[in-house]
Amino acid sequence: MKKINLGKGIVSYPMPVALVGAKVNGKANFLTVAWISMVGYNPPKIAISLGKRHFTNKGIKEHQAFSICFPSQHQIKITDLCGLISGEKEDKSKLFDVFYGESQEAPMINEFPLNVECKLDKIIDNGANETFIGDITGMYADEDVLTDGKVDFDKLDPILLTQTDSAYRSLGKKTGQAWKIGKE
Repeated sequence: MKKINLGKGIVSYPMPVALVGAKVNGKANFLTVAWISMVGYNPPKIAISLGKRHFTNKGIKEHQAFSICFPSQHQIKITDLCGLISGEKEDKSKLFDVFYGESQEAPMINEFPLNVECKLDKIIDNGANETFIGDITGMYADEDVLTDGKVDFDKLDPILLTQTDSAYRSLGKKTGQAWKIGKE
């Protein structure tokens, strides 16, 4: 099949959607993001990329901490809303039951089934964006999304984003077991 050069641009591949939490001006604030990636295994590190103009960036820098709060599909409207309104103009902490982990610096969302607490490791300047790399210091999951002590993504039912059509999507079915199916 002939390959078509799509040129330079953003790779069109599904990304997880979450809310990033940070304390800003003494209040919990949350921002919808999809530019999230694991970047280290031992120690566990995760990265988020945010536009420099976002209100949340200030809190991450000030407190050297942030959270990544993963919603389920039934929380899609509140998740999208948090990306449409600025915490500079509206107090988004009132939208959720907020809790804190060990650091007491990274606000998390009790209603969301999976929350990740991070200590800021470094910031990379990417022109119009900043990539925040965090050391994962704690993960908090609802019991009902776990199977054998691990997050079960069928139960979590995460929200995905496809960038090129600005669409939210669901995960879909499991098609094989990683690091095993290739041996068949």
